[in-house]
Amino acid sequence: MNRGMTRQQRIALHKKQERLQVKSGVPIVAELKEGVPALRATSEGVVEYVRHNGVLYKNILERV
Repeated sequence: MNRGMTRQQRIALHKKQERLQVKSGVPIVAELKEGVPALRATSEGVVEYVRHNGVLYKNILERV
């Protein structure tokens, strides 16, 4: 008998969504998880950083 979702799928569905927090300063590559964005308050403003293949990328966010 097919019940639809597995127990693991139901648990994953009900977990709280993690929220991005704005921290201070520029991160080092080792601080970030691969592919997970991080927001930082820097002298350039609010910057989004992401680690991809061990390289740190940044995107400076603009006010709207």
